[in-house]
Formats: sequence, C-alpha cells, structure tokens
Amino acid sequence: MIRNRPSSLLQQLIVASSLILPWTLLLLALDQLPLLTDQLDRGQTIGRDAFNFWMAGKLAFDGQVSQIYDNAEFVKAVQGILGQEAGLHVFPYPPTALLFVAAFGWAPYWLALLFWSLAGLVTFFFATTSWRSDHRLLALFLMAPIILCNIILGQNGLLIAALFIGGLRLAKSRPILAGIMIGSIAFKPTLAILLPFALLLERCWLTIASAAATLIVLCVLPTLLWGPGIWQDYMQQAVPFQQQLLEHGTGLAQLMKLTSFMSMSLLGFSNDIAYQVQIGFALIALGLVTRYALCRRIKGGFDGLDITILASATLIMLPYAHFYDMTLLIGGLLLICKEHSLNDESLIVRSGMFGTLWALPIVGFLLNIIGLPVAPLILLCGLALLCYTPHR
Repeated sequence: MIRNRPSSLLQQLIVASSLILPWTLLLLALDQLPLLTDQLDRGQTIGRDAFNFWMAGKLAFDGQVSQIYDNAEFVKAVQGILGQEAGLHVFPYPPTALLFVAAFGWAPYWLALLFWSLAGLVTFFFATTSWRSDHRLLALFLMAPIILCNIILGQNGLLIAALFIGGLRLAKSRPILAGIMIGSIAFKPTLAILLPFALLLERCWLTIASAAATLIVLCVLPTLLWGPGIWQDYMQQAVPFQQQLLEHGTGLAQLMKLTSFMSMSLLGFSNDIAYQVQIGFALIALGLVTRYALCRRIKGGFDGLDITILASATLIMLPYAHFYDMTLLIGGLLLICKEHSLNDESLIVRSGMFGTLWALPIVGFLLNIIGLPVAPLILLCGLALLCYTPHR
C-alpha cells in the first residue's frame, strides 16, 4: 500500500498535463502562426524572446552597449536584422544579465538559440529530476506544458528555475556551488527576493557568503567591462520603461502576467488600488511562509515542499511576473513527486489543488484572456494549503 502512494501525486499531475497540454499547443500554434503566414507583426522569429537576449549579447560583445538600454536604438538594431516590420523589442534585464547573454553574442542566432534552449532544458532536468527517476516522473517531465512554452518562446524560465531549485537543494551539501547558483539569479534578481531569508533561517552561512561574493563579482564585472554608465542607462531607461509597461501596457504581454496587481488592472481598477491589493497579497504570502519557516525544524537542506512554498510565495509577492516565471513552482512540484514528500491523504492532494497548481501557468493565462484573472488567488490558496501540510 505504501509503495502505491507516490503514484497518486504523479497521477494527478499526469492527468492535469493531459488536460492542459492541448490548450498549450493551441496557444503556441496561434502565437507562432505568423512565422508561416504573415509578416513579423510582433517581431516574431523562432524563439522570439531569445532573440532579445541574443541581440543584447551581440551588442555587448561588439562593445555597442549604449544601444542596449536605449529602446529606440535597440529596435533599430533588431530591425536591421529582422526587417522594418519587426515590432517593439527591449532588453529590460540588469547589467548582470549582460555577462550571461554576451557569451552568446559571438555566435549566429540559430546556434545561440540552440545553446540557450539546451542549457535551460538540461539544467532544469537535473535540478528537478534524474535519469534514475521513476519512468512516470520522466514522462511527466516530458509532458510539462511550461517546459514546452519556455522552449518555443525562447524564454529564461527553465534556467532561472534550475538556479533557484538547484541552489537550494545544494545549500547544505555543496554550499559554495549553491551560493554561486543563487548569486547567478542576479540575471533576474526579483525572483531571489526570499532566498536570503530562507538561507538565514537554515543557517547556511557558507552558501550566503558564496552567494554574496558571486553577486558582488557579477555587479563589478559589467562596470569594468563596459563602464559605470551601463548601470546609469539601466536605471534611467530600462527601469522606468518596465514600470510604464506594468502600469499602462496593453496587449498579450499584460495577459501573461499572473500577479494580483495585473489582475486588478485587468478588472479595470486604478493603479493605486492595484498596488494596494498587491501589497496585501504580498503580506499574506510573507506571513504564511514566515509561519511555515518558524515551525519547520532545521534539517539537512531544502526539500521539494520547502522549495515549492518559497517559489509560490515569491511569485505572489511580485507585481511583475509572467506565466513562464512559474517554472519555479512547477519544478518544486516535480521535486515533491520525486521525493514523495506529501501524503496522499493531505488536503492539498485530496482537494485537487496539487494538480491545479501544476496547470496554473497555462490555466491562469487562459483565464486572463477570457476576463477572469483569478490565478493569484488560486496560487495564494495553494500556498496556504502547502504551508499547513505536514511532511510525510
């Protein structure tokens, strides 16, 4: 009887994947259709978002960093390759990210895209699964809709999730490597907002020191390579643009944001009210994860349940996060299945919320499209159930 228990978790996620995968394929097909039928009306190319990373990396590699955060100049650079029909393209990531993307700048785009896709897929696989895993877990990995979305859209969700999850899993056993991984989330630093808190409570001192050293290096190197003006350009141009996009943007990109701020905005509320609701959700999430952390005993490291809770709380606290950022959550659920760390009789499993969280990135996107932006509320309910769920 005990040997059969893990299958309940896996089966729930496999069913969820089976239900949501056709909708995922439909969304991706509609998104990619202009590649075959129309002009590049949204600047589309294979691995569309990866093109921005590659373009920024190419400019950095060539020493043309002044064009990276100047949106008008960046668009001109893109149009010089994709043509005048290419739409708005920007690189909103901090200079720490330039160190990573510049490594691809020397290569032609197709080769950079191949390396980018394989790096995300392979690192996420080893952070959450392994070749020795149950064959059903391997099948679940292959069926995960969020993985397909990241690959087709050329996004960085897989790589960031691998750093987030791998860093926490190695925090006790290989603290220096773990710190390097966690410090490297400086590529997208908002997703690391809760990690210092978690590492302090677990007393991972060497991991903290390694992460801090990595972060310092990643901040200093862009200054040495491209001058202090690169940070000024980022703060004066990229940051205000992101805020403008969040508060006044339109189109598909807004529907991809599964945050309480965006939910209120899509429902027609003012930015002031949306920020107030966002703060409320963030405080509730912080309270839940704090209560869980204080009640949790110090152990040999972070397991799947710990990581899933940290990922969920992080996503709730951020006003600016897209559905592909929820790869953090999906990776945590994979780990729970791998470790069998939840009991089949726990409420989160019996209620079906476990499978709901697995499907939430795509379901939340679809709900936004039809005018029911309730994904943050579902995620908050899932976080509450996770925080009050005992380990096996």
